[in-house]
Amino acid sequence: MKRTNIEFMIGWLDALRRDDVDTLKAMLEPGVVWHGLRTEWSCHGAQAVIDTFAGRREEIGEIDSIELIGAEHHAILHASGKNLVAVEDIALPNGIYIVFAIRNGSITRIDDYADRQAALVAAEDRGPDLGTDQSGVGAN
Repeated sequence: MKRTNIEFMIGWLDALRRDDVDTLKAMLEPGVVWHGLRTEWSCHGAQAVIDTFAGRREEIGEIDSIELIGAEHHAILHASGKNLVAVEDIALPNGIYIVFAIRNGSITRIDDYADRQAALVAAEDRGPDLGTDQSGVGAN
């Protein structure tokens, strides 16, 4: 499943690059939830997730690198660069880690992390319905 989830995320990123909203929406569960670095930073539903992700993409601008890490029920997208050093007062010394929970070919949940180890632990220790306590390192 690790390779399958990495390849799935390559498709997600390609659809995002092409601004293909229909493909993005088809890859998300209708009830998908995205939790940001703080508990209050969340959005619900496929269209809200697409709007938020696309908005953040434009807001951040240039990135220097991305890394995809596969897990059994997840994929982690690590993005870093000179424009990705903090979100408000939360420091991102090594960029941001976005954990995508994937079940039956759809993204069911997305959680942001400021710390690589926390993202790795969350992706490995949880089933497809990821959720952790958050203080800049995951969400419920």
